[in-house]
Amino acid sequence: MLLRNYLGRWALLWLLLAVLPALSAHASQVKTSRPGDLQPNATPPNQRQTVYYGGYQRQDYYIELLQLALSYPSGKDYQLKASGLDLPKQRAFDLMNAGGGIDVLFGSVNADRLTRYRGVAFPLLRGYNGWRVALVNRNTPNVLRGIHSKQHLRRLTAGQFLTWSDTQILRSNGLTVATSTNINGLYGMLQRGRIDYFPLSVLEVAEELAKHPHPQLMIDPHLLLVYPTATWFYVAKDNETLATALLQGLQQAERDGSFDRLFQRYFGAALKQLKLESRTRILLDNPQLPPHLL
Repeated sequence: MLLRNYLGRWALLWLLLAVLPALSAHASQVKTSRPGDLQPNATPPNQRQTVYYGGYQRQDYYIELLQLALSYPSGKDYQLKASGLDLPKQRAFDLMNAGGGIDVLFGSVNADRLTRYRGVAFPLLRGYNGWRVALVNRNTPNVLRGIHSKQHLRRLTAGQFLTWSDTQILRSNGLTVATSTNINGLYGMLQRGRIDYFPLSVLEVAEELAKHPHPQLMIDPHLLLVYPTATWFYVAKDNETLATALLQGLQQAERDGSFDRLFQRYFGAALKQLKLESRTRILLDNPQLPPHLL
């Protein structure tokens, strides 16, 4: 009996010695999961990523729209900040493409920009940037009354800033345009009668007149110039992730009505005051806009 018990204990010992190495090897391959641990193929949690816009800290329509678009879930936690870089537009675009401290800009759509940068195909201004109402001199308040065609309008001289894309659009339609490199100079030209009218976007004409309160200037009540245009956000050519997040956010804002509410808050009252439906409308061509966007 003692011998049988002795042999039984030795058999059990040998069995344990044979099994322990295999158990140890298996245990070394199993990692105990704890809260916060990442598995090899797991998606990392949202990480805050700063998106820098051109210029200094401000709160305007474009910045609020950026904040709105980036507030929707996109897999990343975006934080919007001013770059502090206030540069001429072309330099700012090139710096953005080079990853030089600007991540997003806005601007009108043309073939060159769509080739060089990544546009976010969403109409930020609903095309209203191509709807133009003019400032005129109070001494000639009816200078645009009775104008019904481009041919009639060609007899008059418009004023525009030299580098605005609108300058080339007006000229491409055969209109006479005098330019200045000083925005204040344009108001002075209109006041002195050197130009007949100064067309501006319906979204900004009242605000611009308030910024430059010349007693001799007024908003023309007769004419509306319309040409197709689009204003988009742009990111660097290789920044597809941010472009996708912006587009999806803007589309969601349009679906849930928050885009319309923001647009109306900034521009609704001004559009209503201009009484656009009662104006004579002249359609102009925009050769800068790619044909597929017309």
